[in-house]
Amino acid sequence: MKKSTENSITNKKNVIIVSGLAGSGKTIAIHALEDLGYYCIDNLPAVLLKSFAESVESNNLKATHIALALDSRDPDNPVTFESIYPGLMKSCNLQIIYIKASNDVILRRFRETRRQHPLSVLHPLSSLQDIIKIDESTLEPIKNLAHRSLDTSHMPTQYLKRFIHKHFSISDSNSHFLLNITSFGFKHGTPSDLDTLFDVRCFKNPHYEPHLKDLTGLTQHVKDYVFSDPNVPIFIKKVKDLIEFFYPLYLEEGKHYFSIGIGCTGGKHRSVAIAEELAKIFRESFPLVTVEHRNIEVD
Repeated sequence: MKKSTENSITNKKNVIIVSGLAGSGKTIAIHALEDLGYYCIDNLPAVLLKSFAESVESNNLKATHIALALDSRDPDNPVTFESIYPGLMKSCNLQIIYIKASNDVILRRFRETRRQHPLSVLHPLSSLQDIIKIDESTLEPIKNLAHRSLDTSHMPTQYLKRFIHKHFSISDSNSHFLLNITSFGFKHGTPSDLDTLFDVRCFKNPHYEPHLKDLTGLTQHVKDYVFSDPNVPIFIKKVKDLIEFFYPLYLEEGKHYFSIGIGCTGGKHRSVAIAEELAKIFRESFPLVTVEHRNIEVD
């Protein structure tokens, strides 16, 4: 009986719903999933959503990894999706990603690209600011169901693609645990794609040393200075113990990725040196460890 249950779970379709505001990066995310081998469907009308759910439930779709983009061009989509959501949760491995950005950023993106907002056809007399608000309010039901919300206001395109590739790779999803360590600077904004973060602004700051200010945490001089603070090695050990404690629990839950943020003021010195040291340590016991320095080149 147990074996049969395990097989039924294994045979479930993997379905990712990608939704979010126009101009926030939804199309980029769908293209990234397509590159990974997902069968991608862009914005089914509401009348076909129930048929989609039935096809997933009855296993009529041959693809095992499916991505469906939903937006507000059909205003009935969010409410209809709410009605099929419980069934999808039972019949497949479902994840919902909601992608957003600040109104100012979306306005700038549309003005820079000179593209028309998709809802302009439905609301020809409304300003772009009002259309963005309509888009946001229409998608509220999907946003409330999302398992993960990404704010791309300060996220370059390559980081969004990298996020999708790291967290939704088909080849690695069932056999590996991916640990990602990201250094960043709080003054540039806190990344939204982290599972947890640690603030290391309490440690000695190389920025105030004239001979270190223009260097980064990748250099030995800065590393030596950061680790001359006796609290840093203690911090490293505590983070190591914490993540190693969580590791088997995450695997048991079926989680195969985890993203840690290490933040200092500018994202150039302390966070970089500490992220590199953590990556070095974790590579001794974790199958896949990546490190990313989000603000190392930003002044």
